[in-house]
Amino acid sequence: MRGMFWMGGLSLMLALQGCAASSQMADNIGIYNLSAQRLSGAENVIVNGTSGFASLTVLVTVGVDGKVVSAKATDNGDKVDPRPGLAAAEQWTFRPQMVDGHPVQAVGTISIAYRPPEKAPDSSVPFPTASPNNVEIKLERSACFGTCPDYGVIIRGDGRIRFFDRNPNDPPSDADVHLGFMGRNILWPGIHEATADPAAVTALVDRFRAAHFMGMQSSYEASVTDNPTYRLTLKVGSTTKEVTDYVGAAVGMPASVTALEDAVDRVAGTDRWVRGNAGTIALLKAEGFDFRSKQAAEMVQAAMLMNSWPRGGFGAEPFIMGALAEGLDLTLPVPHPASDRKKAMVPIGSLITRYAAENGRDMLFEEMVRRGQLAKMEQAQLDGALAGGAGCNVKIARALVAAGANPVARNDQGNALHALRDHYGPCQDSGSAAMLEAAQALITLGVPLEARDDLGWTVIMGVNDPALANLLLKAGADPNARDEKDGTTPVLSVDDDRVILTLLRAGADPNVKDYQGTLRQQAVKRNWPATLRWLDAHGVKK
Repeated sequence: MRGMFWMGGLSLMLALQGCAASSQMADNIGIYNLSAQRLSGAENVIVNGTSGFASLTVLVTVGVDGKVVSAKATDNGDKVDPRPGLAAAEQWTFRPQMVDGHPVQAVGTISIAYRPPEKAPDSSVPFPTASPNNVEIKLERSACFGTCPDYGVIIRGDGRIRFFDRNPNDPPSDADVHLGFMGRNILWPGIHEATADPAAVTALVDRFRAAHFMGMQSSYEASVTDNPTYRLTLKVGSTTKEVTDYVGAAVGMPASVTALEDAVDRVAGTDRWVRGNAGTIALLKAEGFDFRSKQAAEMVQAAMLMNSWPRGGFGAEPFIMGALAEGLDLTLPVPHPASDRKKAMVPIGSLITRYAAENGRDMLFEEMVRRGQLAKMEQAQLDGALAGGAGCNVKIARALVAAGANPVARNDQGNALHALRDHYGPCQDSGSAAMLEAAQALITLGVPLEARDDLGWTVIMGVNDPALANLLLKAGADPNARDEKDGTTPVLSVDDDRVILTLLRAGADPNVKDYQGTLRQQAVKRNWPATLRWLDAHGVKK
């Protein structure tokens, strides 16, 4: 029996040694945006004395098992103690990486945010009681230097909801100056009323109680500018508590305050008025709204603009589908948002079709095709929808070309293939497989590989996805294309070691140089070990 335990222990030891050896033998490869491969690990650390805006950039090497082998601080401009950040980075786990069918050790940078400790509320402050008729919750969100919606909402204990624009006669805030430039960023301004389930309101009040809201500080305000102010007020009987949040998380505001703010929005359903959704349609119908009016067309246009960013919500789609079902007049003209001509107008039907195409919204696009709107689009609209990437959707791209869109069409950012490399576009939401499928379809449709964008870059320049780079090269993309302005070539335009290796293997010139230096100099500075190995093997010394 003892011998069996000894043999088992020997087997385990050999297995562990084999795993360690495989990590040591595996090549190091620089991975662009390595943070996106994270499986677990804290992205921030709590440290006394930090400003709330500090961070530490850490260069990590990740073994073939996805665990961090080493971590080194590379950027500490905020002068933080690097030890907590490095300790956190060392606990991250990542998806194991493969290159050329073999496991590799990934090298890349990650960021660890430094946050101050939360200032715990005074849990000894009693929470008052009152009947539902004497309970009121109010949330106010102000404008900012951006697209922050400016509104307030009141929820009463019996379920009554009142949504409103902030009163211009209220005491001015730092953000009010931005209202004249950015607007209120609300789809349906004004005063509106609705109801919520009283049980949901009771549960919301219970959350305030559990968070010890009455024991919170009255204000958590960071010393920054141009951000929105949030104000949360709870009135229970004769007791009122107000908490002001101005980037409060940066100065130790408990996370429960933000959670309460968001919970108020959910119970009140403020998206119905702020961004628009199917619930907006029901409220408009209840008020006798005319869906064939010019105002309806303008609301639909506003919904498309408000739901274009941040991506992923797409509240515009159910709102538009609802408006269509209620008789939206697709012939009504609205101002063209992208036109240089101040008074240029376009039918709302064309704008909806283009919105659906550029965002890859299958259901909405098919509905507009069914209604004959694709056939009615002007050439510029068709070309613009295709040049924008056709929503990274093969079916939509083919439909646009079949309707007359020119495959060589481009905008300031380039053509449809340029759009696929956009770090924030529909393809990034859809994933690499959808991007590759869309790229192949666009190439087949005749979208040119060597067209230039506003930087003078061809399609393959700036591509950080190895699979996409490989597809473009096989389709005939030139690995030695050059931006005539500053000499940038594909190997000098990307940030991923794997892509550079792919380009070099395809014949890219390794002796190129731009304003940032030679390829070797940049590989050293930007931690591209695979590129350095290739350059060493091929005698490129400078």
